[in-house]
Amino acid sequence: MQTVNMVLDTDIGSDVDDALALAFALNSPEVELLGVTTVHWDSVLRACIAAKMLRTWGREDIALAPGRSDRFDGSAASEADVNQAVVLTPDDPEPEGDGVALIIDTIRAYPGEVTVVPIGPLTNIAAGFAAEPGLTDMVKELVIMGGTLHTERKVEYNFACDPAAAAYVLDLPVEKILVPLDVTMRCCYRQERHKELQQAGTASTALIGELMQAWQAAWGEVPILHDPLAVAVSFAPDLVQLEPKRLKVCTSDEDVGVTGQCVEVAGAPNVQVALDVDVARFENLFAQRLIAGP
Repeated sequence: MQTVNMVLDTDIGSDVDDALALAFALNSPEVELLGVTTVHWDSVLRACIAAKMLRTWGREDIALAPGRSDRFDGSAASEADVNQAVVLTPDDPEPEGDGVALIIDTIRAYPGEVTVVPIGPLTNIAAGFAAEPGLTDMVKELVIMGGTLHTERKVEYNFACDPAAAAYVLDLPVEKILVPLDVTMRCCYRQERHKELQQAGTASTALIGELMQAWQAAWGEVPILHDPLAVAVSFAPDLVQLEPKRLKVCTSDEDVGVTGQCVEVAGAPNVQVALDVDVARFENLFAQRLIAGP
């Protein structure tokens, strides 16, 4: 496994897999987390949840800033259920700053060394690279959770929330890996592992439990480990089978598919796509790391 200097860009607070991905990154010695940015509707509230996690882990040294709450083209994002905000208290900090600027500044500070892992809509990433085109020569890699090629769903949530941003990012001339629903849907949070989490009795596992409870109260589902898999692939790419493809994100229903759909087209590859995953190895790694925090 390699060591990565990471910026995690997340829409934490809606689906609990974002919080699980942040916990996984914080608990993984292969990850040097340089910054966390939040994206999508009410990014400030999302940043408050991320700040509570960093505080609980004793990692308030990690840079954190809310990013864009609208879409790449400036239109309003659709409202989203930030259900995990119920864990916040008046004592929890409200982060300030500019998430897009944080992404730009971090890549500049560590040229050739930063892996950006977007696990939400790609608005912040598109905005950052559009504002500073020179970042394409400085970023090491993007590891993106998003899109779908062969599942029954035609569109995936992150790409559907901001199709223009997804289309822009996929066309960037940088190294990138796409971790789509095709593989993430196979990776689940197992009930027997949750018992181990509950028994750990640490501050971090207690907060994870609260976030999980808030999400299940809203949705009543078993978590799928979409976003944690992207974090894992950033430092252990051998967990997945990668194949180069040229992908296009449809930005309107008049395109080759419906808006937000990710389709394969002819031409030189623009992304390495995860097509298969070692489910058992990843799920075991994730479960072990989840209970390893303070």
